[in-house]
Amino acid sequence: MNPWNSILAAKHSQLSRALRVALGTVCEGGEPKITRASLRKQLKRIQINAATAGDNVVIPGGQAGVKQIFEVVMWNVTKQTLIWQQGLTANSPIVQTRFTDFPDATGFTLGFNGNWDMPHWEIDNGQPLVLNLQNGTQVDGFVVYRVQNGTN
Repeated sequence: MNPWNSILAAKHSQLSRALRVALGTVCEGGEPKITRASLRKQLKRIQINAATAGDNVVIPGGQAGVKQIFEVVMWNVTKQTLIWQQGLTANSPIVQTRFTDFPDATGFTLGFNGNWDMPHWEIDNGQPLVLNLQNGTQVDGFVVYRVQNGTN
């Protein structure tokens, strides 16, 4: 019998029973600090009730932090051009999406894509989310968003 085999078997047995201890907070087990449930609690939902030709503020700009838009559902009554934008038209807005001649009695959905790190749109600190209508006809729906102020 080879003496090295018994030495290797003993070392293998000792290693398989060895207790390993994490060397810092990054390696420690346990629940992550940010869970899906805590992220869902941060979500806000606001109704779209736009019926004025021109700018209709959907999310006011007074909230401190970047507004991350995760879901948009809207229903248009009359054929018109619809523009989703950051900021008011008088202040050189940033266009998020433009729908030229959007059909009447038609809906539009930007569903949640399952990734909390990739919202559909990000609205800058202090800027409103605006839906600009060509006609003064009703557009309904809702927007799901959260405000990131750098502390989360």
